[in-house]
Amino acid sequence: MSGAAGKPGGPQGGPQGADPAMDDILASIRRILNEDETPATPSSAPPAEPLELTEAMLVASPPPPEPAPPAAEPPPAPTHVSLPAEPEPEGPPQPLPAAAPVIPADGLIAPAVAAATTAALGQLLRSVAAERQAPVYRGGPSIEDVVREELRPLLKEWLDQHLPPLVERLVRAEIERVVGRALP
Repeated sequence: MSGAAGKPGGPQGGPQGADPAMDDILASIRRILNEDETPATPSSAPPAEPLELTEAMLVASPPPPEPAPPAAEPPPAPTHVSLPAEPEPEGPPQPLPAAAPVIPADGLIAPAVAAATTAALGQLLRSVAAERQAPVYRGGPSIEDVVREELRPLLKEWLDQHLPPLVERLVRAEIERVVGRALP
């Protein structure tokens, strides 16, 4: 057996001598688990009164569109069409210029604010497009490596505390099962 069983708190005494940061983490985890386990209780607010609709609240539907005038008969299709030769592309296609934003005369924001917002969103779009074209660098440890390194000492401590009694209990149960079969 190792000296881990002699630590404060023991295997079942809780983390009495544990690091305060670990206590905070454990308390946070318990709080999250308790929030997940408690079912959502309906509020004890009185039922809402039914909403009464009046004629003033009625929204007028838009008038139906005017029927299009009958189209003239299309000209006959030519029997032979010669297509111009397509030029070779000169690299990746250039992005189309952004259409001018349509801002109503009585907009909620000032034109200067709208222009600044449009510029910021355009810059964000360009930076996201540039990031997508950048190669992914897989250097350094992955999240799995970091978790494995952090859990190794915790797992070692747990095994030092719990493995000997666990093995002893399982061996005793197996011996009793074999002896019980041998005796009539």
